[in-house]
Amino acid sequence: MKNQTPISQRSRKEKITCLINEMNNGLLERNEQVKLILLAALAGEHVLLIGPPGTAKSELAKRLKSVFVEASYFERLLTRFSVPEELYGPLSIQALEEDRYKRLTSGYLPDASVAFIDEIFKANSAILNSLLTLLNEREFDNGNRRYKVPLISVVAASNELPEGEELSALYDRFMLRSFVGPVSNKSFEDLLTLGGATCNPELEIRLKLEDLTEVQQLSEKVLLPSSVIELCKAFKEHLQQEDIYVSDRRWRKIIKLMKVSAFTTGMNEVSNYDAWVLPHCLWNKPEELQGLKELYEQAVAISGEYSNEQLARLISIWEKKLKEDKAKKRQKHDSKDRPLYVNDNGKETLEPLGKVQKTDADGNLLYEDQYGDETTSKRSSGYNSRTHEPIMIDKANDIATETVSFSQFHIQGQLLEVSKLKQTAQQYIKELQEQLEAATSIFTNHIWLDKSLLPQVTASLSNALTHTQSQLTKITKLETGFSKLPREEEVSLSDSDAAADSVIEGELCE
Repeated sequence: MKNQTPISQRSRKEKITCLINEMNNGLLERNEQVKLILLAALAGEHVLLIGPPGTAKSELAKRLKSVFVEASYFERLLTRFSVPEELYGPLSIQALEEDRYKRLTSGYLPDASVAFIDEIFKANSAILNSLLTLLNEREFDNGNRRYKVPLISVVAASNELPEGEELSALYDRFMLRSFVGPVSNKSFEDLLTLGGATCNPELEIRLKLEDLTEVQQLSEKVLLPSSVIELCKAFKEHLQQEDIYVSDRRWRKIIKLMKVSAFTTGMNEVSNYDAWVLPHCLWNKPEELQGLKELYEQAVAISGEYSNEQLARLISIWEKKLKEDKAKKRQKHDSKDRPLYVNDNGKETLEPLGKVQKTDADGNLLYEDQYGDETTSKRSSGYNSRTHEPIMIDKANDIATETVSFSQFHIQGQLLEVSKLKQTAQQYIKELQEQLEAATSIFTNHIWLDKSLLPQVTASLSNALTHTQSQLTKITKLETGFSKLPREEEVSLSDSDAAADSVIEGELCE
């Protein structure tokens, strides 16, 4: 039996992995929600769970409380008749007697580390303003002073989406959103036989407040590469096309979440894989989530800097240039540099015009009889070759053409540009091969990724690799095509010197 690492010596990553497993203990099909809730807490953000009653939403919040050492917990169901006292505590009678307005917050939301607020969008205007400040600034106005609150994260729940602009600011405070439905038919039998397992992590692996502070501060140092920025741009374009509004503040916090995802996995740079949080941060309606997930799944296998479409477009442009170069013709000249033409008999001539017999509209040859009238052999029964002369007219001869020969400078210039394409394709292939080799390792070692996506990611990478290799083949054909273009005869320096010497000798002889 292998020796296990003592809990106290486990790394941050190992502890978080253990906590995820503990939070999933005894739950069915809630792994996604567990990860969203825990990541939100690590980043100092909040989660909104949308779904019908009886789907373990409050249980998830209680389990989040169990992740932390000595965390206080607050839970409340709001109705449209709820009053501030239900959330923030009753007014102090003693303070009122002293003409002071102060609430007794002990045991209420301002005193909580983790809170679950059910039917959050039933909050009325009397509750709303204080709730917004508490969620965003972690501060609470009590009497004439504003206090810092120990709040780590709020898990909110609702059976329905908010209605009305006054709730849009509250909705925006919940960075991560998840639809929680009943368990699937596949897990229904397991649900019926489910035991009463609870979440009770060992004390040594629970998180302390200083752990959160450390994660949030150090994750700020995680690098954000251009590939992730490009992926965010692709999501923004999708949102604009689907008319989904996302605030600038929300985008800033999304980057924070991705950095925490990367840091807690042990990375010093965000990767496209950490963009798994994007679909859960960007939807406003549950039906928008699937399209965002598909966008992530399509993009996650390819680096944001990878642009197969751009390479294909450039290849197409150079294929057209090669075709044009091959098709280029110019007028032929004889040894005395006189332009050549092709007569009706298909022979080359110096004459731009040639004599041909005139025809009528139907293409019949025309003749002139002894009276000067035009006639054809078909229409004239009295045709006689001795009395009927062919009517001859001038016709422009076709230009005699030959394939254009190109200078060495032109060909080398084209080959240089094509070689740049080749290097780009080879670099893409190298990157794809590296990503394909690393994909299994990344999914195995990454805390937050959905392992079921691995086959799809590897298939996507393999398809991209095959396609790019076919593009490289096209580029190689371009190289061959340009290198085989007809070349102009270039007079070498030695040949020109010899020619000059012969001229001088001829002049001396004269």
